[in-house]
Amino acid sequence: MDNMKRGRSATGSVTRANGDQTKEKILDAAEELFGAKTFDTVSLRDITNHAGVTLALASYHFSTKDNLFVAVVARRAAVLNYMRIERLSELDAEGVTEIGPYIDAFIRPLLTQALTGEAGWKSYVGLISKVAMTNRWNELVQANFDETANSFVAKLRTLLPGHSDEALYRGFAFTLQLGLQVITQNQRVDSLSHGRYSGRDLEASYAVALRYMTAGMLGLANA
Repeated sequence: MDNMKRGRSATGSVTRANGDQTKEKILDAAEELFGAKTFDTVSLRDITNHAGVTLALASYHFSTKDNLFVAVVARRAAVLNYMRIERLSELDAEGVTEIGPYIDAFIRPLLTQALTGEAGWKSYVGLISKVAMTNRWNELVQANFDETANSFVAKLRTLLPGHSDEALYRGFAFTLQLGLQVITQNQRVDSLSHGRYSGRDLEASYAVALRYMTAGMLGLANA
């Protein structure tokens, strides 16, 4: 009887492991396709074909394409939020009072992950830029990112007592948009400078953007 119980337990563990692997394959495939294209131009069948699994398995794990999209966004959002809050805590512990490091603490985690060279993060950057730059996915953005973002706004409020709430929120929103433009390697600077400077040079672009974002936030005093 004990052997039978152990056998069933082992079988259940293998089944769960296989299910988890299949789920991750579907998430990876969806992330890649959503990042390269758009939500509307990618079908659930496109995703399952890319993942090498059946449509039935995708339906079993996620039910709908919408649910799968939500899961793709949430998976790496959790990693970013952890990195951001961890850095926020470190800066607080160090007694940092300049706002630049706090802006950097929010934006840099996505930059760092984009620079790792890991294909999944590169796809996620493309995906999240589409999500964040349109009002269509506001609820999804709110659910995954607003709690952490508001922790940073609260910190900025203590460091910038001369700023109104409106200035803080608008300024922080502008900061996030600029950060995404940099990390997605927007190449407008390439054409404007006739190729002398490139949006693909992430480190150089980010260094200038961070100074710009910091100065912009400081410039909103009494606004």
